[in-house]
Amino acid sequence: MQIKLEHLTKRFGDTVAVNDLSITLESGRLIALLGPSGCGKTTTLNMISGILPVSGGSIFFDDRDVTNLPPEKRGIGLVFQNYALYPHMTVLQNICFPMEIQRIPKKERIRRAEELAEMVHITPYLKRKPAELSGGQQQRVAIARALSKRPDVLLLDEPLSNLDAKLRVEMREEIRRIQREAGITTVFVTHDQEEASSIADRVVLLRDGVLQQEDTARGLYENPVNLFAADFLGTPPINQLHGVVQNGRLVLDGGIPAALALPDGLAEGQEIVLAVRAESILPQSDTPAFRTTVLERYSLGKDELVRLQAGPAELRGLVPAELEILPGAELAVGLKKRGVFLFDAKTGVRYL
Repeated sequence: MQIKLEHLTKRFGDTVAVNDLSITLESGRLIALLGPSGCGKTTTLNMISGILPVSGGSIFFDDRDVTNLPPEKRGIGLVFQNYALYPHMTVLQNICFPMEIQRIPKKERIRRAEELAEMVHITPYLKRKPAELSGGQQQRVAIARALSKRPDVLLLDEPLSNLDAKLRVEMREEIRRIQREAGITTVFVTHDQEEASSIADRVVLLRDGVLQQEDTARGLYENPVNLFAADFLGTPPINQLHGVVQNGRLVLDGGIPAALALPDGLAEGQEIVLAVRAESILPQSDTPAFRTTVLERYSLGKDELVRLQAGPAELRGLVPAELEILPGAELAVGLKKRGVFLFDAKTGVRYL
């Protein structure tokens, strides 16, 4: 089921939570709505589900306009952050409940519930109540219940936020597996870029209710359209060095000249941000870009993370473990071609 949003807008009084969002979410994909708190991702999900009415624009499921349909007529399955299981019902009864509302015969309800329980790996717990389950098990039940009425679209609102770190990793892999087995178009809200990167086919990045970029996680990481996109994805965060254009060259804060070819059209005195991924720093280069001082060094197994000072800016670089770099040392660093970007300091627009 393809989901098409056309000029989708949501206002709460004078506040515009989602602003003129137009995007097509392809059928059978797992799509992450990603962004910081308050960016409009849950509001977008709730408009897709029909929980929230739209202030403007349209929502299509394939060619069917569902903009003004109630949730029960849209063919959606919804999993909330707190799972919202019925505490007085067993796991089996929770999964069967949506089918009971649909008046599906009891024998068929139980058969389908048992199939779904097997898919989400909760068959041994069918007779238990939600209070007897772990957070991860409750989440599986919530997904099975959402799938039980055979929806066209599965919507997940931050379903991993209540789990511990280890279980989050396991459960996001499970969601990916379940989604692939079910072959259902799934929209997944998260503020965690690692979560989105690990399981989503496509990532929709929002900021202040406005679409910033839609791409694969790899595409967002390697080819960000603006400084916000570059900064939001990546661990450690992308290094940002501020500077100005002087005589056709980039001079970083602190008066440090950067040996970097600038694109045409940059004005004299223009404020620029040089953004560099940690893995794009070359500690021993034949063509150093600028000089730094080593502040600290941390072991990350096969790699080492070094914290460097360049004028008033600090940056982090990944270097081979066998390379001897000691705190206090002067280090001229080069830059790879990949993972190095130039942005306008005021607008965040990308130049390189």
